Amino acid sequence: MHSADGLASLQTKGKPHTVYAAFARQTMNIVVRRETDVKKENWDKTYRTIQYAARFLAWYEYRKGATKETVARLTALKSQLGLSRKLMRVGKFLEHFQAALKATTIQDPVVSYAAIGRQLGYGFYLILDTLQWIHGAKVYTFEKATADKISKNAARFWLLGLTFSLASGSYKTYVLQQRAASAKRPRATAEKEAERKIEIAQISTEQAAVRYQMTQDALDWLIPATGADILGLDEGILGLAGCASSMMGARTQWRAVNGSAAKSK
Repeated sequence: MHSADGLASLQTKGKPHTVYAAFARQTMNIVVRRETDVKKENWDKTYRTIQYAARFLAWYEYRKGATKETVARLTALKSQLGLSRKLMRVGKFLEHFQAALKATTIQDPVVSYAAIGRQLGYGFYLILDTLQWIHGAKVYTFEKATADKISKNAARFWLLGLTFSLASGSYKTYVLQQRAASAKRPRATAEKEAERKIEIAQISTEQAAVRYQMTQDALDWLIPATGADILGLDEGILGLAGCASSMMGARTQWRAVNGSAAKSK
């Protein structure tokens, strides 16, 4: 039998191990979830690039007079990849609603409102996107009029999210231009001058990132704008636009995951 003091001593000694074990489990869970999210994102980028490349090639082969079988194979590839991507996005709308809630804490009201609008647009788009997957996978078949309405409204919400993203990019461009103009003025001391040069380099990096994202958003904007009957672009242009924006997104994703390692080499 242990004395009361001895038992207390054993319990005290055991606590750190329990805490460390719990911390290790939590850390591993976070790492596994992160790796899973990254892999899923990488697959989505790959699927999206192939999907829109197939969309363009189906249009190109049809215009060139290819056989119906060739066009049908490319169209089927596009459709199946699109359906697979919809399945991978099931439930993702919750992340965008959480991001919209988090955006309410952003200090700059313009950036905050634009972020909220963007995330809500994407969130509602993904809800309808899930309904499209349900219909496409034959889990439940909607009436044609209902399916068409779901598709058009999904395009409208995607378009809304992209429009808010472009508005945010335009505002950030203006703010960065103002900062750049202010940073051009020489400073009184050597220390302040060194800080100014660092700030100019930082502004330049931020401007490049904003331009890149706006270009990607503008390419994507063409797709739902056509789906919502605002534009009347053909499959060839939409395929090229989607393929280009997909490769831009893949590059951003690759740099986000491997950038630090690449810079350290």
